[in-house]
Amino acid sequence: MKKEKAILWTLAAINFIHIVDFMILMPLGPQLMRIFDIGPSEFSLLVSSYTFSAGISSFFWSFFFWIDLTGKILIWVYVGFTIGTLGCALSPSYPVLLAARVISGIFGGLTSALILAIIGDLIPDERRGSAMGLVMAAFSFASVMGVPLGLFLASLSNWHMPFYILTGLAFLSLGMIYKFIPPIREHLSKEIKRPHPMEVISRVTSNSNQMRAITLSVMMMFGQFMIIPFLSPYNVANVGFTEMELTYIYIAGGAFTIFTSPWVGRLSDKYGKLKIFTIFMVFNLVPIGVITHLGVTPIPYVLLITTMFFCNL
Repeated sequence: MKKEKAILWTLAAINFIHIVDFMILMPLGPQLMRIFDIGPSEFSLLVSSYTFSAGISSFFWSFFFWIDLTGKILIWVYVGFTIGTLGCALSPSYPVLLAARVISGIFGGLTSALILAIIGDLIPDERRGSAMGLVMAAFSFASVMGVPLGLFLASLSNWHMPFYILTGLAFLSLGMIYKFIPPIREHLSKEIKRPHPMEVISRVTSNSNQMRAITLSVMMMFGQFMIIPFLSPYNVANVGFTEMELTYIYIAGGAFTIFTSPWVGRLSDKYGKLKIFTIFMVFNLVPIGVITHLGVTPIPYVLLITTMFFCNL
């Protein structure tokens, strides 16, 4: 159990750094739009470049058998992610930052996939929900500590500072990966006939159940990221928040989800993943409907709605 906990805490640390790297750009939106003199469309490209590159790289690398995985692969992927993050820190202009975000996304997307694969391979099914809850709680901690601290440092210095700090933390986490994540090579010794990539695609696209699951995932991500990247610019431009007050949104949302994420994991183990997923997806319609129609609003009311939104992500 001690070894299992070390693995989970290592994965949680990796997930924390990865999520902060992805999320920090969105609350920095008002500053970046002002400094680079860009509009919402250019900022959207900056955010989506990470997502698209992560999706494309994950899709293509999933066809290679060794991505199934070994501990060494996670190290090399995380080195690429660290280089991309350092590139963001050193970016002097919008085009360079855009290129650095693409590099971060290419390796960041693989990092997320490898984390899920490690949990699936090493954690028994009866404890997998709780394990996922712990690792995904990194999102909450990133919101309550990482993003607000990054915004605070950016306000004291400049927008480069959070990325420098993330680069340093990424280097430290490489040591944790090397020490605690074991090599997973059992699948490499088995004589398994691996299908051609086109055969894999054909199997997936011809399976209606898998296609429904993929469509649902795409729709969920599409719906969430129509809102999340513009949460900060919208609250500054329309709701009345200052750039410093944006930290309240992430502190409040993250603080609550630190507790709700492991709790939801335990509920899914106890009552079934589909039932709990359905309940929370229905509840999420309420904050989404309110957030997208806010005008000038008192901060406590906004925090109530945004916290509900974070807890249901």
